[in-house]
Amino acid sequence: MDPGPCAASRRQSDGEPQIDLQVDFRQLYRFVAVAEAGQITRAAKALHLAQPALSLSIAKLEENLGLQLFERTARGVTLTVAGEAFYEKARVALTAAEEAHAALQPWLRGEATLILGLLPSVQPLVRPMLRRFMEARPDVDVQIRLLDPASRLRDLKRGEIDAELLFPPPPDDALVIETVAYAPRYVLLPESHPLASESELVFGQIAHETFPGRHPSVSEKWAAEAWLSDRRGHDPPVTREAPVTLDDLWTLIHAGKAIAVLPEFMVRQIASDGVRAVPLIDVEPLELGMARRKDDTRPVLAAFFEVVREFAQLARREP
Repeated sequence: MDPGPCAASRRQSDGEPQIDLQVDFRQLYRFVAVAEAGQITRAAKALHLAQPALSLSIAKLEENLGLQLFERTARGVTLTVAGEAFYEKARVALTAAEEAHAALQPWLRGEATLILGLLPSVQPLVRPMLRRFMEARPDVDVQIRLLDPASRLRDLKRGEIDAELLFPPPPDDALVIETVAYAPRYVLLPESHPLASESELVFGQIAHETFPGRHPSVSEKWAAEAWLSDRRGHDPPVTREAPVTLDDLWTLIHAGKAIAVLPEFMVRQIASDGVRAVPLIDVEPLELGMARRKDDTRPVLAAFFEVVREFAQLARREP
């Protein structure tokens, strides 16, 4: 995507222009691409532009600013000191423009579509809610977007999805969150582990165990929640392997390299064939919450959240 132009100028308090500067988002976008690629040729290829056109665009930007932004060498380009300062602000400006455009996406979808984002492990939890909503609103095209840990919250805040089931939901004033349920936690161990024969466990019994390594796509905060780091005051020893899927995790546990703590809704997918689940009774259950952006007030989303609240109330009444 190559953003279009947008002009702005700085003015004194008397209304006269102090600097008559044309700020073109297309030039900013191309400048950032060159800065990050380190080569005009490579950036031109990524932008689907001819190299001469990109070079001319950068030269015009430098002419408008009256400063050299790049040092040209035989191997490519590097930012000057001024260029580095400009890059930081240009990146912020482009991010703000992208976020502004993303904020419009729900309204572009309108009332005819509802996109729900979730991790594959929670799919069974949302099906009853979706069934109720789809039966009540057959006019709405309901879509599921399966997420990975790296896209957790990202797609929701960009407006690419309408709602997301989070566990645990983060404190965030930009979101409205409806608590759906609280999931008890279990310790997953190989059947050969000395604790595997226990009927229940407390945290002290697993405090010094080795846990799975954190994959780069998983945030440190989310990993700390799974590792229960707040109860230890530090992260536990972890494996060199960093599982991504539940199958990866089952393999790691079955091999005796680590144990893990998982919420109940994940346990059924992993506790079998040599891996045992034991209730962890002195750790708070994990909260699951359906989240939407606070500024998204479309009736279709309000109707979906009414269904979510009904199911949450029913779950709280069940023994």
